[in-house]
Amino acid sequence: MKLFVIDWCPDAASSSLLTLCKQTGHTVCGYELKDGNEAYRKTGIAKPEAILINYAAKPLHGRTTADAIRKRKATADVPVYFIDGEEDDNERVAHMGICLSSEELNDLLG
Repeated sequence: MKLFVIDWCPDAASSSLLTLCKQTGHTVCGYELKDGNEAYRKTGIAKPEAILINYAAKPLHGRTTADAIRKRKATADVPVYFIDGEEDDNERVAHMGICLSSEELNDLLG
């Protein structure tokens, strides 16, 4: 599966979500670490089969980015996974995607 990772961290080496995805048999077709607008643009180009968002860091950024991605026709049907969010934050995005812990994601991608 082609995965696109959105994480809010200083660099690729410090992204545990990106590292986890690269260790699976799936292809990371792109990632964005700092800018939701860039994530929106890049997901349109990369045409991923799933989008994974680190929802523990900057949940508002994650929600806003996911909302824009879901509203675009080309990516409206791409599954969005929110990873490691707090329960209250997860409730806010339940209509947009699937909320998982890192462990559940590892099992899913395994």
